[in-house]
Amino acid sequence: MLGKMPMHLITITSDLGTRDYYLAALKGAVITQCEAVVPFIDISNSVKAFDIKEAAFIVRNAYRYFPKGTIHIVHVNASGGSNKLLLSVADGHYFIAFDNGFLSLAFEKTPHETYHVNDELMGDSLIYEDAIGKVVNFLINEYKPTDFAHLTTETISYRFLQPITNRGSIRGSIIYIDNYGNAISNITRKMVDESMGDKPFTISVNVANTKTISTNYNQVEEGEMVCLYNTAGFLEIAINKGKAEKLLGLKPDSAVLVMAD
Repeated sequence: MLGKMPMHLITITSDLGTRDYYLAALKGAVITQCEAVVPFIDISNSVKAFDIKEAAFIVRNAYRYFPKGTIHIVHVNASGGSNKLLLSVADGHYFIAFDNGFLSLAFEKTPHETYHVNDELMGDSLIYEDAIGKVVNFLINEYKPTDFAHLTTETISYRFLQPITNRGSIRGSIIYIDNYGNAISNITRKMVDESMGDKPFTISVNVANTKTISTNYNQVEEGEMVCLYNTAGFLEIAINKGKAEKLLGLKPDSAVLVMAD
């Protein structure tokens, strides 16, 4: 065991919601298993049930704002994990997740330093709260991952669909709908710059279109469609003071087209 280090932060992203006891049970188990004060920060517990793509988008864009050494618990689609708990070390952060493809989506491929937590730690709970608590306890006490897990390359992997880009055209899709009903696409600023250059272009979603990428929502009239790059650099489709999801009929996988005029 290595020497004690400064206290780790612990984040939770889950599809457990807040109505039932499941989230409280998870937090309680982690607190019970740990030998130190555990500072929890909830990233989101409102991930749609079993939706690892939504969880991956949220965690990928949130974790970098936390200090290195943070432990991120991702409790989404536990039943899809084949009773396997994984620990990944990426960019100086720890990620505890199930073997259901989440890690490959969050990092474009499963991180090289990914460990399969030893089976004897798993127990028979449906939400594996004690096993997660034990892993957190090992980490905050500076155990090496190899003390309680083993390196693995045999994990479930998926990939987000990538936009089809050509000179003068991009065919992408919606990958996330946020709490405001804004629709975030998989098209990035870099893709638009490289494909369109200095040419004028039109962005089309369903029956709506615009020729402008704004820098804030208020650059269009209230109730009108606005397109802008969000803080993660993705093209976002929104309605000023409205919900693009409902008013434009958008949902994950809806098509987004950027075409040179």
